[in-house]
Amino acid sequence: MSNRSFAPRLERMRFSSSLASMRRIRELRASGVSVIDFGSKFDTPAHIKEAAVRYLEQPQASMYADPRGIPEFRAAIARKMARANDMVIDPDTEISVSPGGKAGIVATLLAIVDVGDEVLLEDPGWLSFDPMIRLTGATPVPFPIRPQNDFQLDPADLVARITPRTRAIVLCSPHNPTGAILSIATMLEIARIAIEHDLWVVMDEAYEHFLFDDNRHVSIATIEGMRERTISIQTASKTYNMFGWRVGWVIAAPDVSERIRMVLSHMFTCVTSFVQAGAAAALDGPYAQGTLSIEEVSRNYETQRNTLVAGLRAVPGIRCTMPAGAYFAFPDISSFGLSSDEFASRLLANARVSGLSGAVFGGMGEGHIRFVFNAPLPEIEEGLTRLQRYLTSI
Repeated sequence: MSNRSFAPRLERMRFSSSLASMRRIRELRASGVSVIDFGSKFDTPAHIKEAAVRYLEQPQASMYADPRGIPEFRAAIARKMARANDMVIDPDTEISVSPGGKAGIVATLLAIVDVGDEVLLEDPGWLSFDPMIRLTGATPVPFPIRPQNDFQLDPADLVARITPRTRAIVLCSPHNPTGAILSIATMLEIARIAIEHDLWVVMDEAYEHFLFDDNRHVSIATIEGMRERTISIQTASKTYNMFGWRVGWVIAAPDVSERIRMVLSHMFTCVTSFVQAGAAAALDGPYAQGTLSIEEVSRNYETQRNTLVAGLRAVPGIRCTMPAGAYFAFPDISSFGLSSDEFASRLLANARVSGLSGAVFGGMGEGHIRFVFNAPLPEIEEGLTRLQRYLTSI
């Protein structure tokens, strides 16, 4: 038997399906094929890039940065938390800067769970949560969220899965892939359960600024008794079109922040300093997309959501709940008699429209497909034309 074996923890993992899809789309476009993916085509706002360049031209840009995050970025995060999340944060003890939200989530899980522990997560849920939990040696325990309830979790499903080994609940609101948002009533129930069973709550808030129909984002950490047990993951990627910059941050109480920082220090040393300078300018600046504010971008996304969902609902056989936030729709395509994987594959091959198979988001995602809607409106309209033409012909 060879000593050069691979780690068993990887046996139930596969490469990120969303990144694999992006790679396939790039390959098709490079070969001259027109593919509609409904995704963002916008650049990072100019003032953000200019701030990064200014920092890069200074001598300290070549040095290791403070592993907690450069002071000006942590100060900008604290201002943002007070302004947008109604939380007063100590920038020296409660903020951990990470190279993207993903790294922040992994570092958080490594800090709070261990081999043999159990972590509750939504099904369907973001496709990276399950493998991230497995990397720690803990066991992911999915609980269902159902379209009949607008993908709002049922607290009873949480309680039914809690065991003496349960350590944490991982949530995402606004939700990827469904666009659902946790209601205040649901968050109060989650808080009650977490306090009663002494659990951590890891909350992915990547899409916090994109809410529709007059909904408002509320951080669960602001609920009484939740500040010390909530770990909030945030990022600049989605709000400011900084997807490739890879910068995020973790908000947590000082004791857990210290441990998250310890993990990050050994994994990454520090986050690239000039990237942090750009992100600081993003948080303090007026623009999120071109010369549009966050509020204006969110209103545009609401229009794009309405267009996409109306177009999907016009196709016989498709059922689609109305997403309340983020920029995802998660229609039910089960009536076509195809698996989610096969549906997505045929749609790309025949209509040149890209969606992500719902099966990659968990067992409850089978029979669905995820579309984004943060592309310019003309692209969404063209994609719908292609999709409708193909699906009405089969």
